[in-house]
Amino acid sequence: MKTYIAPIGYDSTRVTRPILGQGVERNTQINLLVPTTTTDDSRGAQAIDDVRRMVEQIEPNIDIETTEVPHEDFEAAIEICGSLIDSASGDIVVIFGGGARDIFLPLTVATLSRTDQIRTSHQFSDIDGEVRERSLPDLTASTPAQAESTLTAISALDAPVSLTDITDNVDVSKSTITRHVKILERRGLVTSETHGKTKVVKLTPTGRLLLSREQS
Repeated sequence: MKTYIAPIGYDSTRVTRPILGQGVERNTQINLLVPTTTTDDSRGAQAIDDVRRMVEQIEPNIDIETTEVPHEDFEAAIEICGSLIDSASGDIVVIFGGGARDIFLPLTVATLSRTDQIRTSHQFSDIDGEVRERSLPDLTASTPAQAESTLTAISALDAPVSLTDITDNVDVSKSTITRHVKILERRGLVTSETHGKTKVVKLTPTGRLLLSREQS
């Protein structure tokens, strides 16, 4: 089961293309975010209808809702977007690409403070019209004290590095480095890949942002 959360403006393709790329199935939920307004917004209503028609052609049993987000109250807008994420079911997919800019920033703040709840996020490009998956950094991350020296060594080497490279720069055993890397991976600060018999480790965007913040 998936739940899509997406601001929508006048161009429905900014919502439908990412959804089509990820797929819909029975019980999929779609929540479209629109700004609270007292004026007639027939173009916006038409875009929402276009999304409904497209989705119903693929799977008629889809729950599509709209949520009004107050454009004049930034804190309330963040709270509403955050509540939508907190109450969503299944794999949560956030789509950035359409809708009013007044909604974009509150949704971004709410999403970045809940990256552990987000399955994936996608951005519709204004430049070339491509839809790209984005890896969101966890802005709430912190450095685990027991693995701080290992994280610092990985950062200092400034490239994908092997466990041996890290061990050569930290005065601890390779088994300890291996344990530290597992801790850092669980925190989302590094990723690792195995090439033959060599395990290679590199910083994630979350790890880079955390180190940049701590060093500033």
